[in-house]
Amino acid sequence: MNAAVPVSSVSSALTVQGRVIDALILREVHTLYGNTRLGYLWAVIQTAFNIAVFWLLREFLGAHAPHGMGMAVFLLCGFVPWYMFSDTLNRCMKAVKANQALLTFPQVTELDLMLARVLVVWGTQLACAMIILSVAAALGQPVELRHPGTLAATLFLAPLLGLGMGLVFASLARLWPTLERLLPILTRFLFFASGVFFQVSELPARFSGPLLLNPVAQLIEWQRYGFSASSASPLYSVGYVAAWCLVSLCLGLLLERHVRGREVK
Repeated sequence: MNAAVPVSSVSSALTVQGRVIDALILREVHTLYGNTRLGYLWAVIQTAFNIAVFWLLREFLGAHAPHGMGMAVFLLCGFVPWYMFSDTLNRCMKAVKANQALLTFPQVTELDLMLARVLVVWGTQLACAMIILSVAAALGQPVELRHPGTLAATLFLAPLLGLGMGLVFASLARLWPTLERLLPILTRFLFFASGVFFQVSELPARFSGPLLLNPVAQLIEWQRYGFSASSASPLYSVGYVAAWCLVSLCLGLLLERHVRGREVK
């Protein structure tokens, strides 16, 4: 019969890994934002610029934000989940190649590199959302959170889905390097198919049905419901999004374990 692992050993290991991830987060933030004068503000400017561009486009087309939402909130609820997913996916894909020197330290694992990047993306987008929402409210835009639980759930699940899919694609790219070149094409297609700047549920059923097979589109619909005054049943499934997160994470962790140690090309 095997002896039980002492609780103190588990606690010590978790403490070490926590410190490793904390150090990796600080390194990631410095790498991303420490070499420019704008620093962390650049992330806010990027999101605000994208919102402004699509806001002007919708105004030109005469399209207004639905269900009592302000246009800034409507577009922000599209871009924040999208960036949490896509930035996490893309940064997980490049985590190992960009930090191979760190893997010579026995305390650092490939999964640690990805977790650090997930937390940086999550914190960055959360800070962007808070700043832009504050500015929008100060400018008189309607900002009313009607379903706080909805907002919390989507802010948690969006990066989790990005991590799961990032693990899957990063592992498969070790076996099939061409996949890394195909990913930008796939994410560009997903951007236009996820309802980032339009409401999927407002489309006819023959269009909204196929688009809502995309879990990112459902996350965006779900987050917008948090600010919506509509009494209509929202077109998203909590179980469907949760299943995508769970399956992608399990599959990604299995694949990551399988390819761990393979040479990155």
